[in-house]
Formats: sequence, structure tokens, C-alpha cells
Amino acid sequence: MASAKNKIHAKVLMVGPDLSLHGGIVSVVQGYLDGGLPEVCDAFEYLGTGVGSSKFGKSLAFARALFRYAMIMPSYDIIHLHISARGSYKRKSIMARMAHKAGKYVILHDHDGEFKKAFEEGRDSYRRDVRKTFGIADRVVVLSEEWHDYFAENVCDLDKIEVVHNGVKVPAQPCSPCSRQDVLFLGRLDARKSPDVLLRASRKILPRFPETKIVFGGDGEIEKNKALAEELGIADRCEFHGWVIGDKREALFERAALFCLPSKNEGLPMSVLEAMAHGIPAVATAVGGVPQIIEDGVSGFLIDVDDEVALSESLASLLAEPKLREELGRNGRDKVVRKFGLDRTLAQVEGIYGALMLGKGTFCE
Repeated sequence: MASAKNKIHAKVLMVGPDLSLHGGIVSVVQGYLDGGLPEVCDAFEYLGTGVGSSKFGKSLAFARALFRYAMIMPSYDIIHLHISARGSYKRKSIMARMAHKAGKYVILHDHDGEFKKAFEEGRDSYRRDVRKTFGIADRVVVLSEEWHDYFAENVCDLDKIEVVHNGVKVPAQPCSPCSRQDVLFLGRLDARKSPDVLLRASRKILPRFPETKIVFGGDGEIEKNKALAEELGIADRCEFHGWVIGDKREALFERAALFCLPSKNEGLPMSVLEAMAHGIPAVATAVGGVPQIIEDGVSGFLIDVDDEVALSESLASLLAEPKLREELGRNGRDKVVRKFGLDRTLAQVEGIYGALMLGKGTFCE
């Protein structure tokens, strides 16, 4: 918990997905809340934008959240909006414009790993709308240096962009990947995260490692990927646990020899940071902010998108060399401690709040 001497004289309303949902943004926000961010502000409230299983249900949930937002927003100084793709962008753009019109400081905190794809494939009218929305923000927070450069070149003024890496709490003791054999995947099972690429790459290496299982922790297209595992003849070597939290998530880390995330697009994936914080070497695609986390050959391996051959080779080299897993896992954990610890991230967010209230450029390190 933050100390009283770090008190920020600001009233902050943070808006994002409902905390009962799954995903990286919820993990980020929960870290802020658990890490003591509310305690350093004069007032702090988190507003979830609701839960709905259908398009109508989501619209109704947002209407309720928007009503609540309109009621409480005038009482706050800073409106911190966590924003992602498509529907999330539409909802938060409405809220951003309301807050701007009311004279509030607006922070747009982008988590969208597919922002570039959506922006470049969108119509001219969509790109104009995005630029207008980000243009009214007082601060635009992005997750990596790569996204900083993209936003500066395509979306908004350089002087309002801040890089705030996602941060994780580092366990007191690392896991022991050198004595394990499982390959762990954590994340939504969908086309963007590419679990199918991991399954196809695994077919090539599983015969060499009879004790290895491919372990999936995540919701989404579970049945589709189970069917693919059957088709590939490796179903008996795959486990699908659904979304995992708490002790069950920790148990999967304890079993892991290595972590794999072959995504097509990313912001700064929390799952990779968590794995590395546990001392588990990671293999992931060099997309979004992933190269900021993994130094190829030092703290893990980077591969190209959809490169099943390179992925299978990376998996095999790690599975075959316990000492290499231990070395890369140790290096990765050290890097997370130095650059991606939750305390560092919270200090950056607090600095942005403080700078806004003092009318300065930035308090970030």
C-alpha cells in the first residue's frame, strides 16, 4: 500500500471492463487496485462498463453504466479510461467526449493489440474519429515503445503520449522450470492468440518428449481447439482447463517447463510477464510490446507470426536443455523485477495523475 507521503491531491474516476470478466485489462486494473492506487488519491472510484452476453445485453449494460457515469463524473478531476478495440473504443470515445466537455482531465489508456490493424483497415471516417477522440485526451497511455512510435506517427501529438508498461507482482520464489516438462499457454483461445499454431508446432516435437503435455488455460474456442488436437493425433497430450485464476493458475505455473504465446498481435501481454516473473522461459511472437519483454536468446525466444517451424525448434531446444530453461528463466525474472514490477508501474500512473493536477508535462521515469 502506498504511504501517506505519496498522496496525490486528485479525485480519479477509472473506467474499464467489469472486474468479473476475464482478460488482460482486468488483470492490469486489478493490479492497480490491489497495489494501493486508490489510497494515494483524495478520491478514487472504479466503474465497470457492464456485462452482457449478447449485443443487446452489452448495449443495455453500457446504457446503465453510462447513466451512472453521467451522474458521478462531475465529482472527479481525472477520468482514466481503459480502452481496447471496436466496441470498447466506441463506448470510451463517448465517455471521453463527455468528460472533455465537462472540463475534466482525460486519460485514454490503450490496451488494444490490434489497434494498428483496425486503424489501417478502417474507413477514412473511422480514422478521423479515432484521431479526434485521442486528440481531446490530455494523456494517451500506451503499453510499449513500439506503440508510442506508432501513435506519434499516426494518431496524436507526441507530447501527450506516455509509455506505461504493464506491471506484475513478482512471487517471492521462482518456479523450477528445469525440472518440469509441460508447455503452458495462458490466454483466450482465439485467432489472435493462435493456439492452433502451438498445436501444429507441438505435433512435430511431442514424440521426442514423452513426458510433455501442452497445457491451455483460457476461455474462448476451447472445443474448436480440442477438435484440432484430435485431428492432429495429440489430444491425449493436451489439457484444456478453461479460464484459470488463483491457486489453479499458480499450479499450472508450477508444472511449466516453458511458456508459449504465438499471438498475431499484442499490446504488452500480462501472461508473458507473469510467466517470466515466475522464472519460466517464454517463447512468443515478436509483436506489439513483446520485444520489450523478451530479449531473444537471453530471456526467452522470439519467433515470427505463424512460423510453426521456428516455434517447434524453439520448443524443442528448451525442452531438451534443462539448464537453458533455468538460465533463460532466471534472466527473464531478473528483467521483470527491474523493468516490469507492479510498484514501478504504479509510480508511473501516480506520476501522470500528479503531473496533470500540477499542469506539468510528466512525472514518469
